[in-house]
Amino acid sequence: MSPQADPQSTADRDPEAHPRAGREVPLAENYVEEVALALNWGAMLLFVLFLLGIIAAAWPVRLIDPLWLQAVSDKLLASGPIAMVGAVLLLLARLIDPDSRPIGRRVALLRPLSFWIAFGYLLLIPLQLYSGINLLRQFRATDTRELSAYIATTRAIESARTYDDILKAMRLLPGQAPALPASINVPLDVVKTKLSNDLNPFIKRYQNSADAMGMKRLNDWFVQLARNVIAALMLFFTFAAIGKRFASQPTLLQSVLSGRVLSAFGSRRHQAPPEMDAAMRMMMPEDHDPPR
Repeated sequence: MSPQADPQSTADRDPEAHPRAGREVPLAENYVEEVALALNWGAMLLFVLFLLGIIAAAWPVRLIDPLWLQAVSDKLLASGPIAMVGAVLLLLARLIDPDSRPIGRRVALLRPLSFWIAFGYLLLIPLQLYSGINLLRQFRATDTRELSAYIATTRAIESARTYDDILKAMRLLPGQAPALPASINVPLDVVKTKLSNDLNPFIKRYQNSADAMGMKRLNDWFVQLARNVIAALMLFFTFAAIGKRFASQPTLLQSVLSGRVLSAFGSRRHQAPPEMDAAMRMMMPEDHDPPR
């Protein structure tokens, strides 16, 4: 039988005729670009969500309010991982498609931004200390002010000369004052004694409760501060692993781990390479060499 009589067997033996039988189907030419583009837009989505959350927490702006500072700091720490995942996705997109110019420009912008964001998270630690201490002081001042109002009311009642003076003294109480009749037939001394006996134990209980609440606030703040400090340090190191001021420099994390922290304002000159430093030492005469 001639070879032309069995075309099917010839085609089966030809690997180019049936590519699936001898090898895997190659990926589409634009598959890498599609994956990189998806990662790029996923990163953009996370960045937008991060910014919207920060803007919502910071509006309206009250820079001198420690409660506002605390809320914004907590939101930055809670939303930091979202921005971090977005940064990682953008770096992966750059790794998958290094020839994409739009992704390359975004990564080039991401590097210095991450450098300053890392320092921003580091600065959140003293900001947390400042806002927390001021909040504790405000709470303590409120408790002291209310306690002083109760004490002033008690003293005003004890020194009252008429029933109208008692009514005026009761208006010094914080919050809703108890309703008293416009006039009363009981002797004034009896009314004063009754009100003082009711207020004095209340003042003592209020003071004990304020002290206990102050200790609880202090303990809760220490726990929250420790958690926030750890979170701020972790976010600092993660963004420092990406951030660099200039493309020719190492990342901020590499500089920190090597003991060569980059100057934030570029005031220090770059260190000379080891080869140049060795060449300069060879050209300079030793201190003990006699002059020629």
